[in-house]
Amino acid sequence: MARRAALRVLYLALLPVLVLLALVLAPALVVSSIASQGRVWRPETWKKISYGSRYFRSSFRGRLGEVVDVIDVVRDRLILLVLLLAAASGAGGLAVHLLEIGVPAWLSAWLDGSLFSFLASELAWSPAGGRLSFGGGAALVLAGCMALALLALGLSLYAWLAFALGEATRVILRYGGAATLFPDPGDAIPGGRLVLCQISDLHITAGGREPYEIEEGSAAWPEGSPRPDTAELTGRLRRLVAEIAAMKPPLVALTGDMTDLGEEAQWDELEAALSGIPASSQVLMVPGNHDVAINVGTSPDPYLTKRAEREQRFIEVLTRVERGPFQPRLHLPARKRARRRLRAIAGLYPRRLDLEGGIRIFGLNSNRYRSRFVGSNAIGQIGGAQLRRLARALRRGSGPVIVLLHHHVARLAGPISLNDTFMIAMDGPRLLEMLAAYQQKNPKKNSALVLHGHKHLAFFGHYRSKSGGRVSVYAHPSSTLGHETDGHLDGVARFAAIRLTDDGIWRVETHPLRPARTAPAPPAPAEAAMS
Repeated sequence: MARRAALRVLYLALLPVLVLLALVLAPALVVSSIASQGRVWRPETWKKISYGSRYFRSSFRGRLGEVVDVIDVVRDRLILLVLLLAAASGAGGLAVHLLEIGVPAWLSAWLDGSLFSFLASELAWSPAGGRLSFGGGAALVLAGCMALALLALGLSLYAWLAFALGEATRVILRYGGAATLFPDPGDAIPGGRLVLCQISDLHITAGGREPYEIEEGSAAWPEGSPRPDTAELTGRLRRLVAEIAAMKPPLVALTGDMTDLGEEAQWDELEAALSGIPASSQVLMVPGNHDVAINVGTSPDPYLTKRAEREQRFIEVLTRVERGPFQPRLHLPARKRARRRLRAIAGLYPRRLDLEGGIRIFGLNSNRYRSRFVGSNAIGQIGGAQLRRLARALRRGSGPVIVLLHHHVARLAGPISLNDTFMIAMDGPRLLEMLAAYQQKNPKKNSALVLHGHKHLAFFGHYRSKSGGRVSVYAHPSSTLGHETDGHLDGVARFAAIRLTDDGIWRVETHPLRPARTAPAPPAPAEAAMS
């Protein structure tokens, strides 16, 4: 409690500090922009600025919608509100008249020289220092009520802004201390046992709509390709599932953002498209921010009521889609708890599955960060309780380990991007250190691999701890929308096949979706990124 109180005090003090920093840094930023030889004025920059303005407008419309809702409530209670104000003013005027309360000289002088001078004539029967009249007392009480209301409004807006800036500052500081991944495609390694197939960031919609990010213009869709509406997205997913089914993998892993906005109709579309997964393959699902934590500008969720509904919906889908002897097991009490509290989904992860050959699979929920602001819905957090349960499970065994989650666990080598700051799991470095320590105990046997999605970016690299532990990390792009570079999607659907060699080395193959054909065609060569 003391720590939380200290953080709130810090947040309230941040706004004045940030204003001073802005006054100091603004000239420096202008000078650095001028000295950058025009690189900041690239078309991509203008595109991002344009998207930012649209994002702000949508966020403002959402905030305006909340104001309209408040006005509707006030309108419905307007008569009662007027009666209460009239009663308070009348009682105040009667009290000051019966108690013969006088008006101080300083107050009378201040009113005469201010915008409220119209009240001066009502304050007293006699000059300053005399008794207040009934009308003067009532007017003074009414003015006091209005002043208190304005003060409360100003303080609430200031607190909202201060906490938002405080949260943003905390996230940026965490990002600055995040682990860094360096690309390491490695050499071609023949063979390898198929462990699982991964699909991610499907963004399935309903009712013929395009994904939210495409509608908002955050990524350019390739010209000449069909726009990714519901039919196109589900059609691509069905073809991916058919190609995966032909490989008969032991496990099919879905690493988040399976739906676009976590709506019930979207989950129905997803379930129908996944029906082609063979019965011999087990299925593991981990939630993405679009599944449970999305907070769009046109429909903000400051009280997390919509999030609770999405989490309940996800648990219900999990009971129908997920297949395999997972620990912990899904049971009815967990589903009932979801209706009563937001944290019910927390007890379902990490989900553990043991495959042949001593391979252990762990699914994590990286959406423990509770986004109350539109701009923070993509931030990831695994949570201390979930990480402690994972650490206990790692200590109880040995052998190859795969950890699946949705958010990035480290930042990529290169320039720091402000957008990337709000896309990473803040406690991702703790997960990497835990896995690196596990791998270091038995380097030949305890190989570790992290699989995730989230940024629609294809990347394979390694993390090395200071003590020498090594963890492989693979980021899968959108399986239906493609890989994104500089805000442009390539539109290529793909899935990943994860293999493990006899030497304990992970191999990741990305399989682009073959074009639809009327006749059977030989399999296309796979793009490979290997360790």
